[in-house]
Amino acid sequence: MTELRASAFPELHRVFAAYLHEDFADEHGTPEAALAAFLADASDAERRRFTKEARRFLDATEPLDFPAAQALIERLGARWIPPSRAALVAWLGGAIK
Repeated sequence: MTELRASAFPELHRVFAAYLHEDFADEHGTPEAALAAFLADASDAERRRFTKEARRFLDATEPLDFPAAQALIERLGARWIPPSRAALVAWLGGAIK
């Protein structure tokens, strides 16, 4: 399998870098609160793009070993790295609903 590139997920990169940056815990407290802040700030179009990419990301990373998915999340600009696939799915599920 070829390595997934961060460039394939520009909307996730934008959101992760803006809301899950190194100070996200000070600003938002939790990853869930950071996601809620994005959803509150985003336009309908931004939410749709994020949701579409989040679904594609989950599909694309499902067959990967989770450490490879965690590395991709970090390359996308997130400083919160989910401890498990279930945590990632639950977190993104807050936006996908």
